[in-house]
Amino acid sequence: MGRAVLHVDMNNFYASVECLYHPEWRGRPVAVGGSEERRHGIVLAKSEEAKKCGVKTGETLWQARRKCPDILFVPPHFDLYQQYSGLAKEIYISYTSRVESFGLDECWLDVTGSPHFCGDGRKIADEIRRRIRAELGVTASVGVSFNKIFA
Repeated sequence: MGRAVLHVDMNNFYASVECLYHPEWRGRPVAVGGSEERRHGIVLAKSEEAKKCGVKTGETLWQARRKCPDILFVPPHFDLYQQYSGLAKEIYISYTSRVESFGLDECWLDVTGSPHFCGDGRKIADEIRRRIRAELGVTASVGVSFNKIFA
């Protein structure tokens, strides 16, 4: 049995969490970022709808507005994101104790030799994707390989 490393990245994380608390925003272009009224800040995260308009993480709010006139800017709520990050890590730890965080929404998991490891890292990846969706209400992408770089 070879080494199996997963890379989990929760999709559009900040924007997805915001939409959980504001279902009326679902389906709209949403970006979490600075204050448009104060004329400062950048896009920290964006919804899939904003992404389709060409909005990019790290660009200024005025640049995002130019690409997507109907975009809704919301302030960040890091306490919520930390809470959801912790809940996701509880899921990961049920598969392995070898969890390495990279920010709030990304982790690497070495599931080699895990009690849940049945010879197929893809099976664990599918389970994690399913559980994150069912238990947290957000989606995640999970890459599988023999090391962190390729995962």
